[in-house]
Amino acid sequence: MTILRQAAALALPLCIFGCSATGADDVNANSPAEPVPEPVLSQPPTSSPTSTSLNSVPPDGLDSLSESDFRYFQSMGPLEYAIRLGGVPTVPTWRIRLRLYPVQQDGDLLYQVKVDHYNLSPALYSDLVSSYGEENVDPILDNNTSHQHIDLEFLPVMNVAADWLSESTQMSTSAVAESPTCGLGTSCSVLYNPEVQEWNGESTVSLEMAPWASDSDPLPTMVRTLAEQASWLQNDFWTMPPEIPEGISSERPWVEVLVTNYPGNGGGYMAHWIERIADDSVQATVHRLFYDPEAISGFVSKGYICGRGAEAGQVRALCP
Repeated sequence: MTILRQAAALALPLCIFGCSATGADDVNANSPAEPVPEPVLSQPPTSSPTSTSLNSVPPDGLDSLSESDFRYFQSMGPLEYAIRLGGVPTVPTWRIRLRLYPVQQDGDLLYQVKVDHYNLSPALYSDLVSSYGEENVDPILDNNTSHQHIDLEFLPVMNVAADWLSESTQMSTSAVAESPTCGLGTSCSVLYNPEVQEWNGESTVSLEMAPWASDSDPLPTMVRTLAEQASWLQNDFWTMPPEIPEGISSERPWVEVLVTNYPGNGGGYMAHWIERIADDSVQATVHRLFYDPEAISGFVSKGYICGRGAEAGQVRALCP
């Protein structure tokens, strides 16, 4: 399904992150090379939950796993587990937002994870209509499905990184017009974040799929790869850093992960791992991962959200 009806006659410079509000390319020269945009709609993987159900993890139950497969299941942290439970949004253009909070309850440490599926289709549709005219835009993007929200809790137990407490799960929706601020300083349901400009340490990584997974659903393994980059997953063990930063609240999660599909870029995905840290000059460390299913490879880089001065709130390779 093409975004534009007259694709052959139009060039479509679409971006989700790294572009200015006018659509001009604003990616720093040090950023990893990304595919040249084409007027093609990235089709989401087929597996996704309804508004009242979650995916089974693993799909055929624990009894279906071999011993080695079960070890992989045990190594999943709560963020990877949560994105597997939530599945893939059914709207054409979307952003998944994961937020992790450590919570003390009855003397136990719990991981509280919020999963948001934001519908970016109205923003993209409006942008394309403004640029090319309604007659040239695929009507599939005129989609006003509500944002979907899932609240989950996980209990860390011996030899299992995240035991899902299913009875505490809550699901809700919100109007597509609602758009709180996501961790990179932009509204969660808008297309652009022009402030993300400087990155360092670009490298290529291989993504490890779960034994039961297919190539059609790379999102959980992207989260797993980011957890490894941030040292939350070491030697196949979920490892929480020893110090929990102060100031964590409903507005300031410890870790926030954003995964966005890329319409026009041949089916690629961009993900960011945003980790709040205790430092007055740096608000957060950010690991970025671009995944190209066609190349079966990922490109990672790192930056920092600065905490003071003229660059406060912006991602830079180094903060002053």
